[in-house]
Amino acid sequence: MQTITIGLLGLGTVGGGVVKLLQEHAAKIEQTTNVHFVLKRVAVAHLDKPRNVTLPDDTILTDQLDEVLNDPEIQVIVETMGTINLARQAITQAIYNHKSVITANKDLLAIDGPRLAQLAKSRHVDFLYEASVAGGIPILRVLSSSLATDQISQITGIINGTANYILSAMTSNNVSYDKALMNAQKKGYAEANPTNDVKGIDTANKLSILSQFAFGKALDPNKLGIRGIENITAAQLASANHFGYTIKLLAIAKRLANKLYTFVGPALIAHNDPLAQVDGVQNAVAVESNALGSSVYTGPGAGAKPTANSILSDLAAAANDILDYDCGSEFNNYHNELEPCSLTTVPQSYLVTTYGTSAKPNSTVNWQGEFNGNNYWSGLTPVISHQELESLLKSFPKSSAVSYLPVYNTAKL
Repeated sequence: MQTITIGLLGLGTVGGGVVKLLQEHAAKIEQTTNVHFVLKRVAVAHLDKPRNVTLPDDTILTDQLDEVLNDPEIQVIVETMGTINLARQAITQAIYNHKSVITANKDLLAIDGPRLAQLAKSRHVDFLYEASVAGGIPILRVLSSSLATDQISQITGIINGTANYILSAMTSNNVSYDKALMNAQKKGYAEANPTNDVKGIDTANKLSILSQFAFGKALDPNKLGIRGIENITAAQLASANHFGYTIKLLAIAKRLANKLYTFVGPALIAHNDPLAQVDGVQNAVAVESNALGSSVYTGPGAGAKPTANSILSDLAAAANDILDYDCGSEFNNYHNELEPCSLTTVPQSYLVTTYGTSAKPNSTVNWQGEFNGNNYWSGLTPVISHQELESLLKSFPKSSAVSYLPVYNTAKL
């Protein structure tokens, strides 16, 4: 049996999960990989911080990153620090030191992933990041391996557990956004500062990675026209339910010829759609492809063990490459020149809600459905252009607050 020596950066929720699974699953890991993994060093910011994890007796705990990154015996670095700048520096140094790297850092990957991947290729080491999207769902390997020979036309994801938990709680428990967020924070599903999750930033970062694997095109998250969930109202949720829909924070990428249409934001999704059944902190990715048709992949989007399991699958792959002297291949070597376009510019159907009155607004739209609520009115438009939507919104009295949400899968390309 061969031995692979590991260095771990960070011992928080995910790092601790890696340590636990390495110990709990040791027998199966060795049988299935024919590799004995040795965790030699772990770097942390604070040595005296209480931790709910027990390190192997011969593992060295240090607060000096260089002791891990410069150790000549360490072959693989697992980065779970969760920062951007420090993680970038550490990963770059590890790659220059000819160490393969595994990370779950989707924020860093969205910003600097392609450069780090090329650097790893040039230094003949692996750079793997299965855990960066949808936690425990092995979606990147599905896209790069199982569906490598298929032509993908669309991916749709519910890929932020915090946002999905909040919307699920608002829908099922009839609680306000603020109450749902507070409950999510109490349960550990939301950070003290939830900005990246509720404003769609985290979802956009993950869509950039998914797009790279599904379509060969990395997206700039800053150019995606993101909308978050912080302004979703009880009126919108009730209206959506009346019309047979629920509201989810969706990430969508849809290819048509040489264009890639994208969307990140809340949208109505029909009750009978499999994605509508994904509640709480669960994640899901739906894939439309030529050969397979429709397929949906669901599972926990976060958490210590689900994320750690994805990291260990990368670790097994890296170990196999090291032992076969085959390091340096890109995790995803599919590249495509596609023109990014916004799906919001495409004709589609919308839920329009006006507040302060339950009377039907005076407009020329042939409404597909109407709902009179308690001091609000909602209507479903037919498929209309974005220009028609803007004209419709301007036709409402200036004293009325008006909101709108797109209806999923009604876009006419």
